[in-house]
Parts: sequence; C-alpha cells; structure tokens
Amino acid sequence: MTTALVLNLGSTSSKYAIYENDQCRVNENINHGETILNQPLINQEPLRQQMIETAIASQGYALNQIDVIACRGGLLKPLEGGTYAVNKAMYDDLKSFKYGAHASNLSGMIGYQLGLKYQIPVFTTDPVVVDELIDEVRHTGVPSIQRRSIFHALNQKAMARRYASLVNRSYEDINVIVIHMGGGISIGAHEKGRVIDVNEALYGEGPMAMDRSGSIPNDLIVQYMEKHQLSAEQMKVQMSRESGLKAYFHSTDLREIMVNYEQDNKVKLLIDSMVIQIAKAIGERATILKGHVDQIIFTGGMSHSVQLMEKIANYVEWIAPISVYPGEHELITLAERAQLALNEQIKIQIYQ
Repeated sequence: MTTALVLNLGSTSSKYAIYENDQCRVNENINHGETILNQPLINQEPLRQQMIETAIASQGYALNQIDVIACRGGLLKPLEGGTYAVNKAMYDDLKSFKYGAHASNLSGMIGYQLGLKYQIPVFTTDPVVVDELIDEVRHTGVPSIQRRSIFHALNQKAMARRYASLVNRSYEDINVIVIHMGGGISIGAHEKGRVIDVNEALYGEGPMAMDRSGSIPNDLIVQYMEKHQLSAEQMKVQMSRESGLKAYFHSTDLREIMVNYEQDNKVKLLIDSMVIQIAKAIGERATILKGHVDQIIFTGGMSHSVQLMEKIANYVEWIAPISVYPGEHELITLAERAQLALNEQIKIQIYQ
C-alpha cells in the first residue's frame, strides 16, 4: 500500500488529503484567519506548514509514514505537461514569485520543505503553466505581445486521459476538446496528448465565466480603465475576480442563478450569452483540430448543471459526441500520478 499526502493551497485556505492507494482517507480544508492572510505569501510558508503538520498528526498519521507527497502546481516558467519532481530549482522559482505571486505557489514550497524534513519524494503534475501551444496561435498584432498558456491543465488532461481509458485508447492517440468550467472557463484543443491551443483563463480570455470577464473589445477596456481611473493591477483584479456572472448577480453559485432562468429575462439573457460564447470557443478549437475531434469533454463545477450542459450541447453536439465529468478531480489525479512516479510507472520530468 502506498500512502500519498496531497497539498492544494489557496488564497484563504490550505487543503490537504491523504490517499492510501486510490482511497481517500482524509480530506480537510484548513481555513485561515486575517492574522495569516494579511501577511506576505513568503511569510505564510512556515505558518501554514506548521498548521498542516499539526492537522495531519491530529488525524492519526505520522509524516514519516507518508510514502510520497503530491503538490498542486504553482506559477512557474512555461512547461510541457507531465509529472515533475519538486526540486530545489522549482522551489527557488516558486519562492521568488518571479512568474507570479499566487497562494498556489505555497503548495510546492511547503511540499518541498516537508520532503526535505521527512525524506519523502515530492512531485507535481500538470501545473497551470503547461504550455504546448503551436507557434501559430501565439502571435498577436502587437509584436511584443504573445498569447500565453495558463489554464486548468491538471483537470483537463486528467479528464482527457479518463475518456481515453474508457474507450481503450491512449491519450496520445486521440483528439479531444476539453472544457473546464469553474470560476474561469478554459477550452483546450488536445491533439495526440498535447494542448495545442487554449484560452488564457486566468485573466478572462475567452468566454465570460462565473467571475471572469471574458474577452473584451480592446478600445472598451482602455475606455473603462480611463473612466474608472484604474491601474493595470486593479484592472487585472476586475477581470479575474469581479466580473462575469458575479458582476451581474452578486453570486458565484450557479445553482442559485439557474433557478430563475425561466422566470427572469436578465438571467436567461446572460446565461444564453455565456453559452454562446462557450460554444463559439469550442468551434474555434474544432477548427484548430481541422474537424478531427473524437470527443468533447466537459468538467469543472459548472458542468454539474444539466440544464446548462443541454444548452451548450445544442450548439456543439454536431462537432463530436459529448462526455461530462462534473466537478474537479485535482486531488485524486495528483495522488495517482505521484504514486505512479514513485513506482517508476511514468516518466519523471526534471525542472531546471
């Protein structure tokens, strides 16, 4: 039996889980107060690590009995997909925050420190910076600006592998379009195991989503910033946390919003607008794949809504058959891939 500790740290909480083979034995979310959250991320590292160690002990597990640690990937330099050993080079880049300051960086930082302390191998799989874009989709009309690949790589690739397994094929042998629908929406064209095109979901490129703006006409963004006298950083917050359905309905609960779909014309209009934007982006990915699409795969929290899925399907089911794997599957995926890496059943990538 292999025991894996999974770390997934967020802005306001630290989630950890313990798996024995494929069985989740512990799944706990440690919520943090202002005393911790008001501190710089670098100062939160030892505080959150101590809380995680204490919580694990309270569940009856000793860290020196853990076989492997799996961490949610943070903001790093662009990488090919795969499972990486969390080494000092990765730790240094996460700790420097030079590729972006986000609480997810703490997952690998704390995992690395626990690995050193207890002599445990540490891995991360498919971080959000997975970049397998073909060169033709990178360029914009401004020579100094190129499109970036930042998306829900972990869950997208996991669900593509799940579909491939169900049809007795390998991920490297299929073409699929995967749509992760959560706070942000990312829509990826997976060609033979590589995500050759995907919208940059972090700051809202593509469809509007639960709290993301979606793509906006360039001149209107400039006008909006000038009118509201917003800095670039304030505009990033606006587009990535305070837009989308949240801006219209002051809620991030899709169930609560969808209840009024038939009775409220505003709800119907905005949901239908989002549906069309998602469908148009799926059509773009189908074009990139030249129409050779084996399956369209939906995942993420919003895909729990049967009503929403039916509305999107009306626009895209002519492209390819549809599969829906609702929710987020990050923890089990991290645990599974780390155990495979520990047992040398998959290739271990080296960050450098």
